[in-house]
Amino acid sequence: MNEDLGHGPRLTDEEYERRVIELYRGLPPVPTREQDRRIRRQELELAIDHRLGQDFPRERRDALWAIQQRVERRRSWLMLRHLARWLMPGGVSRGANRLAGYLVDEYAKELNAAELQAFFGDK
Repeated sequence: MNEDLGHGPRLTDEEYERRVIELYRGLPPVPTREQDRRIRRQELELAIDHRLGQDFPRERRDALWAIQQRVERRRSWLMLRHLARWLMPGGVSRGANRLAGYLVDEYAKELNAAELQAFFGDK
């Protein structure tokens, strides 16, 4: 995570964790659909600031948000489609791996290899 990606300073681990916690303070136990959407967008913004840099371009942030929404819709659809398979031994693991692969493939449409590594890779 130390590689300079050219997107400005990154949030530290501590700052990132503190800001995520702040997002959830005062949130009702069952947030509205709009509150949930807003929180998920803010979480993505913080993840970008932490993993890629605080100057990551707005239009690319918007593209990642669109990807995240597509992945979320697909995740819901895949859960329904594979429910029967998931009940079989190893089905949950296969489904999770398939979804993770889809997620990385979608993000790879917007992020270069170094950015993908910084966003999804281990520190």
